Amino acid sequence: MERSLQAKTKQNILLFWLLGAFAVYAIYVVLFGTLSTTMMDFYAINTGAQGVFTMVSSFGGIAAALFCALFGERFSKLWAIMVGALFLGAASLCIGLAPPYLLVCLCSLLCGVGYTIIDVMGNAAVTEYFPNRTKTLLPMIQIIFGLGTMVGPFLATLLLTPGMSRSFVNPFLMVGVLGIVVMIFYSVSLKRATPFLHGVDLKSMASSAKQNPGEIFRSWKSWTVMLACSLFCAFNTTIIAWYPTFFSLDRGMDAEGAALVLTLFYLGILVMRIISPLVFKKIQPQKVFVYFSIISIVFMLIAINTQSIPAAMVLSALGGAFSSLNIVCVIMIATELFPTRKASATSLAVFSYNIGGMIAPFAVGVAAETVGLQLPLSIMCGVFACGVVVMAVLSHKCKAELKNI
Repeated sequence: MERSLQAKTKQNILLFWLLGAFAVYAIYVVLFGTLSTTMMDFYAINTGAQGVFTMVSSFGGIAAALFCALFGERFSKLWAIMVGALFLGAASLCIGLAPPYLLVCLCSLLCGVGYTIIDVMGNAAVTEYFPNRTKTLLPMIQIIFGLGTMVGPFLATLLLTPGMSRSFVNPFLMVGVLGIVVMIFYSVSLKRATPFLHGVDLKSMASSAKQNPGEIFRSWKSWTVMLACSLFCAFNTTIIAWYPTFFSLDRGMDAEGAALVLTLFYLGILVMRIISPLVFKKIQPQKVFVYFSIISIVFMLIAINTQSIPAAMVLSALGGAFSSLNIVCVIMIATELFPTRKASATSLAVFSYNIGGMIAPFAVGVAAETVGLQLPLSIMCGVFACGVVVMAVLSHKCKAELKNI
């Protein structure tokens, strides 16, 4: 009894710091969007060059996701998370030193590698080491991530000094310090919890991964999952990167007000993720993705095209809420379709996120130089709709395999 209580305590401490890593990751991903106008002033660059930061982060994320998909089963996922936190923290600290533009790009790439390792290995570790708590812990990860992305814009603007463009470094320094602190405490808690993390036989998975590292990519299902998720993530990463700038440049709001709109978007995400365990008890993940996304697209299209700022704020919160469960839906669907390749299946969602993030924000930034942001953002809602159609087709084709999810 005493040993069981001790095991649960140490596991919960480990999970606390794992969630801390996701919180740091969440704050980081909103920084370039929130600080875009300040960074453009400091580096004297246009929207296209600003979009490169997000693009190279996603390129690093794609490389890391591909590595995890092919070789993730060979390594300890829990120790890999420590490496990801180290990359994210150290590279963010470097950006906080206000280096030249190209060095910021390099650090962004390393951050992309770091947060992707946290994402892929963190979600995969939960499904492997805590299988009986998956339907609670996976939504919990998304709740923490949503909280981080909601608080991130507020913290970033709070650390800015009005009229001083170089103050963009402060939020990056904050993320860097948090990343290193989380990495240290996570490492200590993992070392203490390791003796109590038994009951998971990964030898057969590792053996299969060594013999068939690209097994998952031979199935049409994996490519369909990635296509649906990539189209959604193209929309989502564009909102993260350009939504505050849109309300600043196109709607005339100040930096704090524009950041507030993104915060409200993430507030909606957070609220929906808090109640997500109840949602998933009633509705299957594939249906949540399709039905909720349709509602989100309608709300976001109106928010982008209305001239009413209060209406846009409310609709943005609702749009965020009804798109908030898509990533966890994809993880649940992918791990159900590929039950013996957890890391590979989880990497599909992260791989898709980075594909969308590599292409869409940069393309929208380039387009904004000539047509502004309203039209490109509206088009991205249409891209999201295409992803919904793809997921609907997958759900129909794999109805038997997904019936018990």
